[in-house]
Amino acid sequence: MARRRESGLKFGDQEKKNAKQSRKERKAEQSGEFVMQPKKRHWGVLIAVTAVLLVAGVLVYLIARGNERLRITKVVVADARVPEAFDGFRILQLSDFNGKSFGEGNRTLIETVAAEDFDIAVLTGDYIAPGGSLETFEPVANLLEALAELGKPVYYVLGENDVETPDNAPDGWNRCIEQGDSPVAQKLDELGAKCVYPITIIERGGARIFLTGITYYEKLFDSYSFDSDKDFSICVTHAPIDYDVDKRLESVNRYSFREIDFDMSISGHTLGGQYRLPLLKTLYLKGYGLFPQESYSYGLHKIQNRYSFITAGLGVKSGFRLCDSPEIAIIELHSS
Repeated sequence: MARRRESGLKFGDQEKKNAKQSRKERKAEQSGEFVMQPKKRHWGVLIAVTAVLLVAGVLVYLIARGNERLRITKVVVADARVPEAFDGFRILQLSDFNGKSFGEGNRTLIETVAAEDFDIAVLTGDYIAPGGSLETFEPVANLLEALAELGKPVYYVLGENDVETPDNAPDGWNRCIEQGDSPVAQKLDELGAKCVYPITIIERGGARIFLTGITYYEKLFDSYSFDSDKDFSICVTHAPIDYDVDKRLESVNRYSFREIDFDMSISGHTLGGQYRLPLLKTLYLKGYGLFPQESYSYGLHKIQNRYSFITAGLGVKSGFRLCDSPEIAIIELHSS
């Protein structure tokens, strides 16, 4: 009888072979022999980064464009105290140049202003850039030369950029800054602009209104027969009047007449908040914190039967504007 040939591989040997093969496969995986497998592509991360960069680029473009785009804001003040002869009288207000030029020779600003209808121009301070360099006055000089050619009267007050800050300056000193020996004031005078202070009379059709500061100069005011109860007066300041005027006048005029009352004030200084958000408006204002009242930062308001208009101005002291384009303001008076 023939014997069956054995396979030569016992059951135990098969287990060893299987174990050896498994160890070999694990070793191959650990040694990096899986490199032939397809790589994972991080498309999600790439798309997210691209989207962020795109949004950032668009935002930078919009901010840059918004900082160069001039807007014209027109407000109407209708009040029975306005003389009938001044019905429709238009005041162009420009403020806070901070040395900024719109185009070569300030051409864009000049052409935009020239296209508007107004009776007088009132400039409310900060003509040169912070630091006091007179070289940055050139854009204002270009504008004043153009206004002279148009035959428009120009009146001005100074801002804190235009003078040396006094030692221990009291709060609100930059509301009504006197001319003094300011080189900026000298240049403004040379170019035909007239300082508002201490008082300026504007006549039209046999009637008159007044531009003033806050301080009362008895002899001068009496020479004009000025009567704050009868004459419509506009207090022109650089920084806004942010106090309770009724209480202030009651206090300072208790024993002698030191400050005058007014019907309206116009000012700049705040840059309209500089950083504004849709619906929420002014984001932050120094001295008032986050989301201050708009009456402290921008726009036309009526408080204690007095009008107040704060323009956003044209330039910036530093940084950029957000949702707050440079502004040309026109205030139109009506006798209601």
